[in-house]
Amino acid sequence: MSRSLGSVELAAAVNNVVGLSALVALAVASGALVRGVRQLRAAERPAWWHWLGGLAGALLVAVSAAAAPRMGVALLTVALVCGQTGGSLAVDQAGLSPAGRHPATAARVVGVALAVAAVGIGALGKRGDLEAGLLTLAVLAGAAVAVQQAANGQLARLAGEPLVAATVNFVVGTSALLVLAVVVAGDGPPNGWDAPPGDWLGGLLGASVVATVAWVVRSLGVLGVTLALVAGQSAGALALDLVAPAPGEAVTAGTVIGVALTLVAVAITTTMRSPSRHGRTPG
Repeated sequence: MSRSLGSVELAAAVNNVVGLSALVALAVASGALVRGVRQLRAAERPAWWHWLGGLAGALLVAVSAAAAPRMGVALLTVALVCGQTGGSLAVDQAGLSPAGRHPATAARVVGVALAVAAVGIGALGKRGDLEAGLLTLAVLAGAAVAVQQAANGQLARLAGEPLVAATVNFVVGTSALLVLAVVVAGDGPPNGWDAPPGDWLGGLLGASVVATVAWVVRSLGVLGVTLALVAGQSAGALALDLVAPAPGEAVTAGTVIGVALTLVAVAITTTMRSPSRHGRTPG
């Protein structure tokens, strides 16, 4: 979509608009929206930060759009995963997620280290410039995504409907991305709106990811969800490279080792998890 429109910012906004439209339609048709609003009125009042998870997604898109061309996708991915895994460890330690408090045990720290090492190994040999400012922003954006997962999970818990949490997330994120798109590309897409039909479907995948995470984070915790996402993304990228490799890209031993390590990281953190310490969740 970015290539078709000629604008990363507009592509991101379109992506979210499509995802939001699908979520609203599904939430209304299934009755989830009515049930969720009724539950929120009857339940404890959500904390202010529970409503703002979508801002992290918008920040991730903005930082990635600025950093990828200058520091390279591989190095950007390493920085994002460092932020996501480290942030997830801190979020679970603080008990911000609906799964309760999960102390930073040795197994969980090892899982984080393995995930970061896996992405780093996969990035070996890739070109990119080390820019401290952008690198820091990417790490912070990754950490913000960990908070986003906790916020969406808490909202899903209080509403009783993951679809409602995902819809709120997309409303906030889409609003921020539309503002960014107007500021950066207010004159419209340089290449026009004539994008292939398949380009418009990315938002549906994004919506399904956000809704699924809002549902499963209550059981897995933020770190468990984050590592599962990293493993799935790595394995999916490997499959795409094998089936339809991008020009100039090839599957290397580092790529395969990286995918294997992410799967090991998930196994370690899920099979050796300490019991969560439930109690009053910080608001």
